[in-house]
Amino acid sequence: MEKEKTLKISFFAKALFAVAAVALRIASFIVLGFRLNIDPAVKKWKRSKKSFMILSAHPSEVDAIVMLAAAFPRYARFVVGAQQLYKGLQGKGLRALEVIPKRQFTPDVAAVKEIIRTVRNGYVLGMMPEGRVSLDGTQNPIDSSTAKLIKKLGVPVAVLIPHGTYFVKPPYKAKGIHVGKISGDLKALFDEADIKTLSGEEIESRLCDALKYNVSEDIRGKGYRYGSKSKPYMENVSHLFYRCPACGKLYTVKEKDNRLLCESCGMEMGLTREMFFTRKDETLPDNIAAWNGLQIEFEHGYWTDADASISFKAKKSVMTLGKDTDFTFAENGNGTLSLDHDGLHYEDAEEKIDVPLSVIPGVSADYEYGFITYYHEDVIRRFYLEDPRMAARFVNSLMVLKELK
Repeated sequence: MEKEKTLKISFFAKALFAVAAVALRIASFIVLGFRLNIDPAVKKWKRSKKSFMILSAHPSEVDAIVMLAAAFPRYARFVVGAQQLYKGLQGKGLRALEVIPKRQFTPDVAAVKEIIRTVRNGYVLGMMPEGRVSLDGTQNPIDSSTAKLIKKLGVPVAVLIPHGTYFVKPPYKAKGIHVGKISGDLKALFDEADIKTLSGEEIESRLCDALKYNVSEDIRGKGYRYGSKSKPYMENVSHLFYRCPACGKLYTVKEKDNRLLCESCGMEMGLTREMFFTRKDETLPDNIAAWNGLQIEFEHGYWTDADASISFKAKKSVMTLGKDTDFTFAENGNGTLSLDHDGLHYEDAEEKIDVPLSVIPGVSADYEYGFITYYHEDVIRRFYLEDPRMAARFVNSLMVLKELK
């Protein structure tokens, strides 16, 4: 690649990156016992002045700490969801680090140009190609465009797998963290010769295999513990479970007295600090990923009917991104959000939206407050649902529908 000299990262951004990497590494080691294992090949890349990519799995928001440690002492430019740059103090910090903002789940030519400039000027590039935090601690789909980008850039690629981060900061916990243990593995995946000789399809296949993870199985038997008796570690975990694994009824599982209880059949489960379920019936799932796997199996059956659909009452809020815009959503109506084989639909008194399934790579969601976010160009629409478990079902259903197509 011909090197371009049009990109200059400020000394302040590099210094801030180094300070943040060291401070968070020390803090995460003290509080979370964080350790990072790095391949010898990647250590050589880090000692050089050449560009390479770090592609990370994304089970949790805490993965950013692991990414910082993985790149240090090199400065790395991270690709970040554009809306994060308008989120108070965090947004100011990201802008100061000179990250690359990308519109989530929508084509972003400006972001791709910045990625190319970053690599051609010899910087490390950091990305999380899943594009959103995992619902259940397993890999989200990775768009084929990532493999095309790797082929175009032509620089070495390392993959990063964080362990335990999902339970330190699960998607149903909006504030704070659970104290627990985390670690990470940084491994070489492709060198320059690999990228020249491999096809785009081969790159995509190897990348998806390399980034596969199942946090529950990764930590099984390792003695990792999360939370404490005084600070609830299972609070809101029921928001992920919209279908009882015992009786199959929808929206009947709730938390009661630190237990999970089905209001229909009486099924009960506890959750240990190792984040595995205790249950009398051994045929029931013993971890979050296994339970959600049963829900996904149900959706595969449900959506085989060509006329199938799901529909929820929703409050809508919108935010338009801009350089001087604060991260605020303005309430903008009450209506109905639905999903069927044709795509996503929303209607209220102000507008009617129909988004074809083919143009929805994904949606992000919050499983504590119960909303899903649809991102189109510079406008983010956030749909608040009646029940957080509906957000989990919407995301699972969308992924199943995309598979069926």
